[in-house]
Amino acid sequence: MAATARAFPALCPSSRSYKPGSQPQTKFRSQNGSLTLVQFGYLFVDAELDMQFRNITDERAGQILDHYLEVQGDDYVTFDATGALDGMGVEIVNRMETGRQALRWRYDGPPQITSVYPGVSTVSCKFIGYLYGS
Repeated sequence: MAATARAFPALCPSSRSYKPGSQPQTKFRSQNGSLTLVQFGYLFVDAELDMQFRNITDERAGQILDHYLEVQGDDYVTFDATGALDGMGVEIVNRMETGRQALRWRYDGPPQITSVYPGVSTVSCKFIGYLYGS
């Protein structure tokens, strides 16, 4: 079954944090203190993206939960500058992995939904970027 891109709902988070990841490598240190690095490729892996949607309607929280339930198997998440990345400068968005380049985004666990009061919730989502191999 082929991997399917699933666009994240067009919701702007209250806050987000992005960590670009690192190149896979192993370090070897000898007894005299010299260091040898063995790199396993040139692409960055294990990028992290955390988003929080504060005080949104339960309907919007449901959109995020429905999206989480849709992303199964080899499916992955993509992000748009008019949705989850809205409000970020174009300089940062152009440097971020949006799920359309080398990395594929997956949920790093289910979204956490906190009920603030009836009809209003806060949702936290965590994503991890991985390299997709066929």
